[in-house]
Amino acid sequence: MQINLLFDYIFNMWQMTYMNENLRKYAQIKGLTKGTGLALSKLTGIDKSTVSLHLTGHRKMSIEHAKKYGESLDVPYIKLLDDNIIKYPVVGYVELDGSVRMRKENEIDICIADNDIASSNCYALFQQRQEVVFFYNPKNSCKNTNTINSYCYIKSKKQNLLGSIVKETKKSAEVYNVHTNKTSRISYDICYPIVSIFYLKHSNLHKIQGEY
Repeated sequence: MQINLLFDYIFNMWQMTYMNENLRKYAQIKGLTKGTGLALSKLTGIDKSTVSLHLTGHRKMSIEHAKKYGESLDVPYIKLLDDNIIKYPVVGYVELDGSVRMRKENEIDICIADNDIASSNCYALFQQRQEVVFFYNPKNSCKNTNTINSYCYIKSKKQNLLGSIVKETKKSAEVYNVHTNKTSRISYDICYPIVSIFYLKHSNLHKIQGEY
């Protein structure tokens, strides 16, 4: 137990130090080479003591602080968080009727959260209009778990959609679409239970554009 706690402490300190080296680097690129803490404080409006704690690695930077630094330094704030925060790739986009469109090559959105310290290996589906994120684990599917009457991400050759499989036969399944309040029969390839749903406006989750 003590070894695990020591490892966690060392790992968390390494994460903070790496992140704040990035902050210092981009501050210097901006020309803030002397009195970096005070200069950053004046530039961002973040109090000097907090800036100093970020620079020295004694406080983990929040996403909101990263946004302020990024805006002030003209740097995408993901560059300040890139290697020390858990990222969930957005692999599809949900339409109002529950259908799911796979992302295009130039769509590289990701979801990040302040409090996540260990990856759950989930992928995200994003509904733009209502700013809702649906999470599923690609390792957890109808092939290894019972998905009957579970809200799922259902993939087939003809369409991908969110819905609940009500009944199933060898050739097809009866699917209830909560988005349209309709039931249809489809032949699907695989389905993944939705493990969590977040409304961006009411959570600590953020959707941002990633980088190639």
